[in-house]
Amino acid sequence: MRRVIFCQEQMFLAQGCLAFSDDDTVLYVVDDNAFKDRLAEAGYDVLCGDFRDPSVYKNAHIGQDDQILVQVQDEALMGDIVDNLYRIAKPPSVAVVTANGASPTLPPSVKHISVGRLLCQDSQLKLRHAREHQNVQHLREVLCEADNLLILIQHDPDPDAIASAMALRSLLGRNRKTAAIGSFGKVTRPENVAMVQLLDVKIEHVTAKSLSKYDAIAMVDVQPPYFGDIALPRVDAVIDHHPCVGNYATRYRDVRAAFGATATIFVRYLQAVEAKITQRLATALYYGIKTDTLFLGRETTKADIEAFAHLYPLANHALIRRMQRPKLPLRDVDAFAYALRSRTVIGPVFFTHLGIVEREDVLPQFAEFCLHVGGVEWSVVSGIFGGNLIVSVRNVENVKNAGELVRHAFGRLGSAGGHRSMAKAVIPLANLEQAFGRLSDVELSQFIQQEVSQYLGVGTPTAVFA
Repeated sequence: MRRVIFCQEQMFLAQGCLAFSDDDTVLYVVDDNAFKDRLAEAGYDVLCGDFRDPSVYKNAHIGQDDQILVQVQDEALMGDIVDNLYRIAKPPSVAVVTANGASPTLPPSVKHISVGRLLCQDSQLKLRHAREHQNVQHLREVLCEADNLLILIQHDPDPDAIASAMALRSLLGRNRKTAAIGSFGKVTRPENVAMVQLLDVKIEHVTAKSLSKYDAIAMVDVQPPYFGDIALPRVDAVIDHHPCVGNYATRYRDVRAAFGATATIFVRYLQAVEAKITQRLATALYYGIKTDTLFLGRETTKADIEAFAHLYPLANHALIRRMQRPKLPLRDVDAFAYALRSRTVIGPVFFTHLGIVEREDVLPQFAEFCLHVGGVEWSVVSGIFGGNLIVSVRNVENVKNAGELVRHAFGRLGSAGGHRSMAKAVIPLANLEQAFGRLSDVELSQFIQQEVSQYLGVGTPTAVFA
């Protein structure tokens, strides 16, 4: 496909080549010999002639497959150029550069490019890149002196956390020896196990004692209050998309709660410094955004969509399909069956308590599934894991804020927070026992129902199954 630009010198100097990249095949058609010579000396392919002379269009060999951009100052001349182009047996596609929007004298099939809008969009992009470049520079300065860096992620890492950790290591020019990705827990969800295996990601198991061997700690997709009573020696950097919780000291902090994924922040970082995004890293980041936003269907911003689109042609989609379809362990099926049998529905809220679970990720998985039940606007799924009562909450977004719900209902007893449509509370069983005495599973279930129902203002149970 060839591009042909009808251009006058004053417009070229004022606007430049606004529409095409340097590697496109471009022919300039001009009406001034001196301008033609200057363009030719600069290496451009150029043809000179009277724009109103039909022979110019014949000499340019313009056909249907060409794309035409018209950059002239006089509106009447612009109309004459378009008329000549439309007299060609199979006319090409045409766009004109204007200062003040569309011209009523041109056919509706001619598209208009606003110089002001183009310059505004470009300047906004460059300013954003400049700001993000400064962020990256600051982040690198904070972590540059650490010979042994720990990139710390949550206990049961999800794709967004794993991808963000990979991106930080790439951004810093580090490797596994100088920047370990670590977690106090381990990857358990089948999809995430498949991800780390297929992308060859090593996540080291760390303990409170082993933290002392690291020179610096950077957290991605998580913040210090998440770790509760674990004694962290320090936190040098935090990059996250979850809402800020509590007060903590760190030398670098970038928390963007509006974003659908932490991976989106790192895509912006990488773009700003013009870093090469390998297929492996692009696959991880793409999958991280996809899973955290439910394929751009949940709490998604323009930034997430732009990052997703940037990564799409770079990612290995065959590998992603293999990540998304792991084998479902039989114990998960049993857990789901038990959850369905023990459900309680109060108004638009679906409750179920699974008791002791082998993996924490079963709870948010089932909470997502419960939203598919007719008439359900909230799902509240709870279970006991690692000495804690875990409460996973999901909603359909057009109702109250899930993060505010868990903070109001459970924040006094443990860690609680999240986004508008998804949230989680982690309550140590010791805290519950101190407040209420030892509770059975039935009593735990009733406690959760009472706290959530009171906040949402819903009625009494409509169906109870034991």
